[in-house]
Amino acid sequence: MTVRENAYGYVVVMVTAAEGVVGEFDFPALRGRVDETLESLLDAKAKTRYGAHLGEALGALRGFLAGGGKRVRPLFCCVGWHAAGGGVESRELLRIAAGLELFHAFALLHDDVIDGSETRRGAPTVHRVLAARGVGPRGDWYGRSAAVLLGDLCEVWADELFGGVAGGSEVSPRVLLDRMREEMLVGQLLDLGSGSGPGTVRQALQVIRYKTTQYTVKRPLQIGAALAGADGPVLDALAAYADPLGEAFQLLDDLEDLEDVCEGGGRPGLGGEDLREGKRTVVLAVAVERASAAQAGRLRELVGAAGLDDAGVREARALIRETGAPDIVRRMITERRRQALAVVDRGPFPTAAKPGLTAMADLALPGVARWDGGHEEEDVDHR
Repeated sequence: MTVRENAYGYVVVMVTAAEGVVGEFDFPALRGRVDETLESLLDAKAKTRYGAHLGEALGALRGFLAGGGKRVRPLFCCVGWHAAGGGVESRELLRIAAGLELFHAFALLHDDVIDGSETRRGAPTVHRVLAARGVGPRGDWYGRSAAVLLGDLCEVWADELFGGVAGGSEVSPRVLLDRMREEMLVGQLLDLGSGSGPGTVRQALQVIRYKTTQYTVKRPLQIGAALAGADGPVLDALAAYADPLGEAFQLLDDLEDLEDVCEGGGRPGLGGEDLREGKRTVVLAVAVERASAAQAGRLRELVGAAGLDDAGVREARALIRETGAPDIVRRMITERRRQALAVVDRGPFPTAAKPGLTAMADLALPGVARWDGGHEEEDVDHR
């Protein structure tokens, strides 16, 4: 097996047998085909009878989609297809994969309005872009309202791409799609209703399992596999791979709010948003569990405080580091990565598909493979 990384950070994996290539995952090419599907849809929408009314919104959406997303969900969908023995990616698969990305855009547009976020991936959020184009003193209201409606359009268009999805699996791809959408929204509600204070590790992991694990890894994989006619054992093995990997994916995202944990892999524009918004992350919950009474009290004062400034963010980060919580969460991430890769080794997948699953773990967890020094996870999971 040969693994290499291109200039955009996407891994290309080739499986060689004897003198020939028996399997290949070219993630940049897959991403390009998904993007072409998205562009074709938006071009078609611009040419409809109401397209003239969508110029500003479509422009903002095109900019958002081109803003650096890794297309993780579409790629997981395509890898799931191959894990079930699918051949060359079908048009239906690429359409579904593009629909997953458009559904993700719907979720992010709404999420940014809910959180009042100013930036995403180092650029202004869509509601801020649209607010700047508003007229008069109601620009902010216009930006938020237009972003919500644009998100709604993304969901409608995602469903259009999903269409009358078929598949020969024991579990219908349509059923899996509907479960994914429901689970993501349940996770959002859990996140909103989690209350004040840092919460517990158990509570934070519960939100992760709905909001990230199911929606980002498990269901996209299973949907792709179901399209290829997967049976129960393959779907179950994909779930066993996805559950720890999805948790690790979100735990790494939580850590990135504290520091750039990935060498060259951290996302730009992160400035302690979770701390400012008072989000109940695992790393914060672990920090409060391990903190002294004085440290815990100060963290409760700082995290989520109205108008928390940069100095407050730096102080909160320093307190969390003093508890050793980031190191514990790193070990949790490493252990979950190991669990996912162990499933790849023993799972009922075609030999040619296994490197794709391995490479997706590294794409989802950039740099984490370098952390693995054999440490065992501490007993802070509270499952």
